[in-house]
Amino acid sequence: MEHDLQSVAKEMLQYEPEFKEGGFVYTHIKQGKSDPLVAIKSAVDRMTDLYDVDHSQVGQISNLILEELSRKN
Repeated sequence: MEHDLQSVAKEMLQYEPEFKEGGFVYTHIKQGKSDPLVAIKSAVDRMTDLYDVDHSQVGQISNLILEELSRKN
């Protein structure tokens, strides 16, 4: 299960414009606006249908994405 969520998180980071330079989440984090996890959760929540994930998994996926973004910066 954890491995599947990791795969989803990596796929979102790779393909979704929100996480790329100039995207909503990227800009939010770079500008230091509030808690980056809030922006990530908002973006992931909008993608649940696209990636066929349950809303209960949004928090876990968001944390994995935040960890990965933190490593890159």
